Amino acid sequence: MLKLMRDNLKNLKWILWFVVFIFVLLIFVDWGAGRGRGRGMEGLAAKVGGVAITEAQFLRELRSTEERYRQQYGEQWEQLRQQVDLAAMTLQNMIDREILLRHAARMGFRVEDEELLKRIVSFPGLQREDGSFVGEELYTRILRANQTTPEAFEEALRRDMLLEKLEQALLGGIVIPDAEVEREYRRRNEKASFDVLFVGSNMAMNRVTASEAEARAYYDSHQDEFTHGEQRRLLYLLVDNLKLRRTLTVPESQIVEYYTTHQNEFQTSEEVRARHILIRPATQGEQGWRDAQTRLREVAQRAMAPGADFAALARQYSEDEGSKASGGDLGWFGRGRMVKEFEDAVFALQVGQVSGPVKSQFGYHLIKLEERRPAGVEPLEQVRDRVRDRVAEGLADAEGSRRAAALREKIEAAKLSTDEQWRSLADDVVTSNVTPYFAAGEPIPGVGRDPELLAEVAAAKEGAVGGPRRTPRGWIVYRVSQIRKAGTTPFEEAKQEAEEGAKRQKAVALLRQELEGRRANLMSAPFSTVAPLVGGTANTVTDHTRGSAIPGVGVAQALEEAVFATPIGGLTPVVAVGDRGVAVAKVTAKTVFNAQEFARDKETVRKSLVQAELDRLLAALLAEAKREDPPTVNQELLNRFKNRAG
Repeated sequence: MLKLMRDNLKNLKWILWFVVFIFVLLIFVDWGAGRGRGRGMEGLAAKVGGVAITEAQFLRELRSTEERYRQQYGEQWEQLRQQVDLAAMTLQNMIDREILLRHAARMGFRVEDEELLKRIVSFPGLQREDGSFVGEELYTRILRANQTTPEAFEEALRRDMLLEKLEQALLGGIVIPDAEVEREYRRRNEKASFDVLFVGSNMAMNRVTASEAEARAYYDSHQDEFTHGEQRRLLYLLVDNLKLRRTLTVPESQIVEYYTTHQNEFQTSEEVRARHILIRPATQGEQGWRDAQTRLREVAQRAMAPGADFAALARQYSEDEGSKASGGDLGWFGRGRMVKEFEDAVFALQVGQVSGPVKSQFGYHLIKLEERRPAGVEPLEQVRDRVRDRVAEGLADAEGSRRAAALREKIEAAKLSTDEQWRSLADDVVTSNVTPYFAAGEPIPGVGRDPELLAEVAAAKEGAVGGPRRTPRGWIVYRVSQIRKAGTTPFEEAKQEAEEGAKRQKAVALLRQELEGRRANLMSAPFSTVAPLVGGTANTVTDHTRGSAIPGVGVAQALEEAVFATPIGGLTPVVAVGDRGVAVAKVTAKTVFNAQEFARDKETVRKSLVQAELDRLLAALLAEAKREDPPTVNQELLNRFKNRAG
């Protein structure tokens, strides 16, 4: 490779930047390699499909990882260090990397020397001020000053590039439909505050009965409840991410730091704001188009006259029903948002200028450019809230991990094994939850479908404790509370359960009827005064987002939909929450879907969904690879670091 680089250097401007880059990449320098650990694992940290991860490589990567976290968390790191198993996490990352490299090779990917050269000479730290390569001599000196060689550095870089190719191949198969993007945008941005009253079905169970015929009907119509493979039920403690974020304060220094180090996230392309008047052809024949052009030219004469009110003319003449009422205002948009003919015309205009007739597939347009916003970086003041949310998300994730680890430690130290003992650990941020029964391979209700977690739970015995695990709602610690064997339960054996199910249905129907009868009282009185009268519980919910648990109710999509469909100050219908009970909400505030903001953020949301799907695909790939060929880990080596952490 060095033979391809024959140039010289007098000075170097980016050495410090490049030193940091090299520090992250290196995994080949020894750091006090330990002694042999276990039969066949002397000097090794792990074996992955015939590839050995040496103890020296592991120790070097462990030091590098710890240094990165120390720089990221500063003084907080010493406290956080005691809450995480950094050695196990580091080795797991190295194992995952080897598995993915092997998969990339199987798919036929490789990095040619020319590609590698192009990447190396693109680093600012290896360029002169005029952009040319610094030369072989200084290149070698820089690497050796950082305790590596050109050969080792290039091999590490080649591996990184190979993983990039694998990632790009997976990304090529990921398509996120617009409807899914909108659902996710709504989930993230639509918020509602409301008072909620929940009445459990148990409040009416002693007032209803179920005959054997009703029990049989319930059994027949709910076969999925009685026919099943082996199923599990989890009790889990959730460090609720949304609740945790409300307790965190984001320092201004971290907002500024994130903004300055993530400038690429806030880059904007050139945008314009324009108005238009559209005249559609009455027919698709030549005459129809000629008539439309003639009518637009008549309007154009008036629009180009001194002092003309373009917006008023648009309201009077435009045939674009989507923008007519707003005076033809199309809002801000960038390139690629409009049809090509329209785009070419509008971006060629000067601010305040009106175009001549522009023909598109929709008809003839008259366009006025109102404003132009050049490409650049959004100012911090405009994106401060977004930056704060992203920093808070990172802080909450780290704090959630720490709290979940502390919960696991407390559970193990006190040998907490009953549901009551686990529920006692709940607080303002930690919630206690029980899943319905679910089968192997199915998403865990309320938790998600992380392949590694599903595999872990499927292999766990009754009473096993797991976690901490990251989920979309926050970090969890779980216990397999019950395992139900596979099979179809005969009606005679399931009769009591079927009777209970039929009674719950009747109890929910009765409670809905009774609460609807109190509608006037519910509208006028605080729920806190109504709750004791009906045996329910009242809660005030602030900034609820779609898909999150509702305090006192849990995840309840029907209630959620009712809340977002009800105007501020209104009362939702009484909604059944499965067979657990009924709920009604009084809406106090809402942040609703904003079409313009969605158009602005649509592609950012899509990218995040693509990334989430990529992460899921990689996790599934890793889980399957480990199932087919489990890696061998030097557990004695890891235990040594657990003892050291202490």
